[in-house]
Amino acid sequence: MAPTELASEEWWNEYRDVVNADPEMTQHGRDAFDENFVVGIGDDHFLLEMQDGEVRDVRPPGLDDAWSFGVVGPREAWDEFVSEVPAAHHNEVFASFYRTAVKGEEGYFDLVGNHKTIFQNFRSVQRALELMRTTHNGGEPRTEGSHRPQEPTDEPITGQYVTVDLDGVDHRIYYEAAGPEDGIPLLCQHTAGCNNQQWRHVLTDSEITDHFRVIAYDLPRHGKSVPPSSESWWADQYDLTAERFTDTIVTIADALELEEPVFIGSSMGGTVTLELADWYPERFRALIGLEVGLITPGFYIQWLDHPHVNANDVNSHATWGLMAPHGPEWARRETLYLYEQGANGVLKGDLHYYSMDHDYSESAAEIDATQVRLYLMNGEYDYLTNPADAREAADAIGEGATAHEMKATGHFPMSERPALFRAYLKPVLDDIRGVREEPVPEVFTPEDAGVDANR
Repeated sequence: MAPTELASEEWWNEYRDVVNADPEMTQHGRDAFDENFVVGIGDDHFLLEMQDGEVRDVRPPGLDDAWSFGVVGPREAWDEFVSEVPAAHHNEVFASFYRTAVKGEEGYFDLVGNHKTIFQNFRSVQRALELMRTTHNGGEPRTEGSHRPQEPTDEPITGQYVTVDLDGVDHRIYYEAAGPEDGIPLLCQHTAGCNNQQWRHVLTDSEITDHFRVIAYDLPRHGKSVPPSSESWWADQYDLTAERFTDTIVTIADALELEEPVFIGSSMGGTVTLELADWYPERFRALIGLEVGLITPGFYIQWLDHPHVNANDVNSHATWGLMAPHGPEWARRETLYLYEQGANGVLKGDLHYYSMDHDYSESAAEIDATQVRLYLMNGEYDYLTNPADAREAADAIGEGATAHEMKATGHFPMSERPALFRAYLKPVLDDIRGVREEPVPEVFTPEDAGVDANR
């Protein structure tokens, strides 16, 4: 049956029933989400009156109505947003807003009114808007990919600590490893504010660990790594810099006595491949940057660590729009869950490097990628660093750097789409090993990888 016309009276009635029956809205909006807000669909505006996470009424806003914020955009953007599988960057309100506010592009959403109120109700706002898609596509949430596949109970992973000296201060670094001791070291860097659990599917892939010694570590202050041994570290402002980031990576590689490791990282771990290629090209066999950009502005924002905002909810649910909407739900939920484990202030501190200190927009040509091979791999649904950003970086760097688009995935390919990512990664690893005769594809697709785009 064709969906009811978007934003008709019948449509809004169906939407109210979907929201009020949704267990996630009930759990997280109850006794909390009482903020009226406006949805602007082209020239038409609708006031959603909310109480305890339920929609009590939908009507055109009147002179006597009060509302806290609004989400506005052209009708074409809303039509794409509510489609069953929306196009990249139209899949979530903050993905769309970023393309408007930071990239200056047209055809996306804008957020008006009190931004603080939005972030105070971040999870409920995000869910309320996502249920517009559910309404438009029959009123039932997608269940495909909601169950985690069966996994072995005796995974061959070891966990250890190593002490490293950073500027005269000892740091206990936790890392997990799998694969032969004499395998090619594959050093895995997690994303901002997260930990090495993002790499667990690579650690357990026997086709990779047959040839590589996979090592996934937690940066200081992250995951199981211990805070620095300095006095009053808890009172220090944590703002990661490019220099500290690269020093930490190289120091860990040295402490583990890794010979010619391959480095792979995503998000801030992807962008740092540019600094590593620039400053430490002789230390690595190859660099694989996932979700790379020459410059990555706009994400060092106060709401990620603010006393009036639930940072746990904001930091974790900010990942939702960065992932492909048709990926397996269990993997996307697990990616979000990993972010719920971070310490306050750490994600924002990491993003100081990502959005304030990292900038090769004018100096990428100074990187000599003939000294160390650079593979730049960006996901289709990553609104921060999309495939065009990888191509721009590779073109600016020149010989030795190549760009590879990953279809049907987003900012966290190794955790949000583990089966698909492994299929994308293996040609690159084969190329590094020198056993691949054909060039690594410029565009990776689920069809070519033999993986269902919806799983």
